[in-house]
Amino acid sequence: MEDVIAASRHVNELLKESMEYRRFIHAKNSLRANDDLYQKLKELKARYVEVQTFWEGNPYDEIYRLCADNDWLLHNSVVNEYLRAESALSRLIRRLMDEITRDFPLDFE
Repeated sequence: MEDVIAASRHVNELLKESMEYRRFIHAKNSLRANDDLYQKLKELKARYVEVQTFWEGNPYDEIYRLCADNDWLLHNSVVNEYLRAESALSRLIRRLMDEITRDFPLDFE
């Protein structure tokens, strides 16, 4: 078990050396430098999760309205760079998790 934990720590270090991670940290620091933008994005993301999680029926119209009302924020260059970097890092981590669990029968068949 300890060898698996040690290997995961090594993978963690490799992730921190990746371009995706470095780009994410840079974008996050740029966003945090503007507290107003940071707070607005934080509120938007919380509302988005709330709609996705608790909305009765199809949340499409509410998500559309949420994005339209915050178009100015989503098209801000600092926010946009952060969201792109966050997405790229998430994709990398998802690919890593897919690879780690590739040979494990996680379904119920």
